[in-house]
Amino acid sequence: MASSLFLFLFFFLSSLFISNSQISDGVVFPVIRDIPTGQYVAQILLGDSSEPVKLVVDLAGPLLWFDCSSRQHVSSSRSFISGSSTGCLKARVGNERISRGNHNADCDLLVRNGVNGIAARGELVTDFLSFGSSSSPGRVDLLFACAPPWLLRGLASGAQGVMGLGRAQISLPSQLAAETNDRRRLTVYLSPSSGVVSSSSVEEVFGVAASRSLVYTPLSTGSSGNYVINVKSVRVNGVKLAVDGGSLAAELSTVVPYTTLESSIYRVFAEAYSRAAATEATPVAPVAPFGLCFTSMSEEDFPAVDLALQSEMVRWRIQGRNLMVDVGGGVGCLGIVDGGSIQVSPIIMGGLQLEGFVLDFDLGNSMMGFGQRTRSHSDSL
Repeated sequence: MASSLFLFLFFFLSSLFISNSQISDGVVFPVIRDIPTGQYVAQILLGDSSEPVKLVVDLAGPLLWFDCSSRQHVSSSRSFISGSSTGCLKARVGNERISRGNHNADCDLLVRNGVNGIAARGELVTDFLSFGSSSSPGRVDLLFACAPPWLLRGLASGAQGVMGLGRAQISLPSQLAAETNDRRRLTVYLSPSSGVVSSSSVEEVFGVAASRSLVYTPLSTGSSGNYVINVKSVRVNGVKLAVDGGSLAAELSTVVPYTTLESSIYRVFAEAYSRAAATEATPVAPVAPFGLCFTSMSEEDFPAVDLALQSEMVRWRIQGRNLMVDVGGGVGCLGIVDGGSIQVSPIIMGGLQLEGFVLDFDLGNSMMGFGQRTRSHSDSL
């Protein structure tokens, strides 16, 4: 039943968003949230296989990879890339190579699962990506890695791999931009049932009004190609937190379900949030993985969290359903958790906090736009 619903939404949204076969118009991939894991899943058509491949969306992933051994995804048009090819050289920028001693052998890479951090040897291959409608089909050659089945561990049920959207040379947005000679652009909108990942601009996907409503902030790139914004201060219910260290790097992630804070920051945050929420709700025993839980109250009653970006005038407000997680039994928990003392980035913004926001990654200008989009009825299902 769930599989049939996914396929219906996939083809319905494809016909809604993808109306041209021209690659210059961009490609739109419908996305839904996998409820048990909180991961976001897209489907794509590769080669002459009639079965779409389900991929977990990884905003920081350097490339697209999946388990090519599945019989339902066999494609006669797929071919391996040699270690001496230009495609292999691009793939190895920022990726570890597994040496076989023969420079002309297949292009081997170390492929990582961003959900659980495990890695395995993968082989770079090429095939064509199909998009558009039956009346207006399009296709483009695509590089990706074939990985062993056990690397799928930890991914959403039914997922066969990962859609890497990072800034590496063979990530999906980089490859699609290379086909058009346009600057790299990525539009992301996450929701439970009607999300979107696209190489088109926000204006092309959601219209002029949505595009004009976005607020932009400088975008930096971590060592692994992830997307990072700088947070000058954090406020709870309008009160600025006393956090040491000045500007905080905040990494955006689609494979982490809830925002995590480095432990020293989380302690300050949790104390401030408990005080702010005390007037509206009674704290109760926490339910893992959450550290703060309360007797159930309206989403609007949860104190808002503001992230001040390049200035105190530019703020990303997180509130309502982007904060509260209903764990049942009349208990609601705060969807911001302790990430531990060795977390690389002080802040990792997870999927729940990104939902409902249109994100425009203007990679050519190293800027990111964000703005909340009015949710449709299907978003609340």
